[in-house]
Amino acid sequence: MWVLAGIGAVLAGLFLMLRELLPVFEAGRTGVIRSKGAAAIRIERAAEPERFEAMRRGRFRAARFGIGLAAAGMLWTILQIVGIALNQAG
Repeated sequence: MWVLAGIGAVLAGLFLMLRELLPVFEAGRTGVIRSKGAAAIRIERAAEPERFEAMRRGRFRAARFGIGLAAAGMLWTILQIVGIALNQAG
């Protein structure tokens, strides 16, 4: 049962990570990034390079929580599987 909690944490971390990183990857390809919120503002790399890079850095910082959650979920799942294997063996 606890293995499922780890798998859920991995999936939640991947969702949170990709929610932040997919717009960054698209911005690298197109040169346009959009701000978050209801009234999203387009920021073009050619027009405002400093603001564009600041937005990209901010998105990468926001993705750190998702990366950490996915890593913690992987570690938890691996430890649970090892614990189950040791319990069955011993």
